[in-house]
Amino acid sequence: MKAEKNIERKINQTLNSLEGLGKAEASPFFYSKLEVRMQDELTSSIGRFAFVGNLKMSMAVLGIIMVLNVTSLFLLGNSQQTTTEGSDADLISQDYFSGTDDYEYLNSY
Repeated sequence: MKAEKNIERKINQTLNSLEGLGKAEASPFFYSKLEVRMQDELTSSIGRFAFVGNLKMSMAVLGIIMVLNVTSLFLLGNSQQTTTEGSDADLISQDYFSGTDDYEYLNSY
């Protein structure tokens, strides 16, 4: 019984709170501010990296990069290095797998 009276009291409080409400009014320049904000959203999408969203442009750039990569592979594959001591990979492997424990270069600093 108490719960029903409590619920009914809360309902009446809620309904009474709605009586004082008036018509909502916007500021005098609301529409112009809103219009400018919407216009800014439209123009800001065209930015510095807008071309990334363009599929045709992205595919063209990707194609150019692929052509440059394939060209560089063929040019590097055909060129031959002539060194007296061997290739860079051989020099690194000799230094890495050498059996000497020469750490004197650390003492030079």
